[in-house]
Amino acid sequence: MKYAYKAIILVLLSLTACTEPKTDLALQYGTVLPTPRPLAEFQLVDQHGNTFSNANLRGNWTVVFSGFTYCPDICPLTLGQLQAAEQEMTGEKKHRVVFVTVDPQRDTVSSLKQYLNFFEPNWTALTGTNTELSALLDSLGMSRVRIPAVSGENYSIEHSTALVLLDPHGRMAGYWKAPLNTTKLAADFSALPVP
Repeated sequence: MKYAYKAIILVLLSLTACTEPKTDLALQYGTVLPTPRPLAEFQLVDQHGNTFSNANLRGNWTVVFSGFTYCPDICPLTLGQLQAAEQEMTGEKKHRVVFVTVDPQRDTVSSLKQYLNFFEPNWTALTGTNTELSALLDSLGMSRVRIPAVSGENYSIEHSTALVLLDPHGRMAGYWKAPLNTTKLAADFSALPVP
């Protein structure tokens, strides 16, 4: 009987050791999902021409924003706020920023690289075909609608303006809705747990 108890305790300890460690995420200004949501499998290309997939999202917190380089207002404003929030942070940076285009027809690898250089060259920009981009954007709940061009003008795209937070396992863990506040973002970024 004594050996049976020891065996049960050993089994319970081994089960505890094998379970995935829980990260206590608490956003003061964003919304945390009750249960992290897995993303669809995707494969895109970054601004350096390298393949980027779900595997690249593991190991760090990731802040995702969708937009396009021809965007006249929301995208540059949001990326500027992200840049300012990172500069206001206290402590070590525990996240990375990923910009996903909603306009693959115009946003080439080289144009995305040039665009990010205006903000933060160390961020990641992703592109691909519409189908490839949909795998990621749809699983993040990020919508986009192409607005037909008026005579003599470029077409535009209406798109989600939220920032999505992915956990170090590459799952959707939370989000921040617009309008964004730089100081509040900096506080939440600073408080992210160590991956």
